Amino acid sequence: MTDTLTEKQRVAVEALEGARRVGVPLSDYAKAKGLELRPVYDAIATLRGRGVLPRSDHPRKRRSKSRFVAVRVTSSSAPETELARASRNGMVCRLVCAQGWAIECDEWPAPRWVSALLSGPGDVAS
Repeated sequence: MTDTLTEKQRVAVEALEGARRVGVPLSDYAKAKGLELRPVYDAIATLRGRGVLPRSDHPRKRRSKSRFVAVRVTSSSAPETELARASRNGMVCRLVCAQGWAIECDEWPAPRWVSALLSGPGDVAS
């Protein structure tokens, strides 16, 4: 592989391998060796883009972001003012069930009602 690399790419690959060998960040390794960081990072990015080097194996970059957000239903201790309620327009909350039904609310439903709805069969109409 190193036969087809430019001098800058060869230096960058050696720095990357050296940093992994001693277990330090590439930036620290490059600084200790007196290398300019930008050319090292640019050469590595180019080689990864061409498939010569594998994509980053940093754990932060492997995480996929979920489209779902965890929600916990609690009671609010502060009552909503009439002004705040009047200033809202449109839908505030939409509950969608796997069976295909949806409930759209123009204000936040009571936490007790949502809890009863999510707990299963029963009367939540009130």
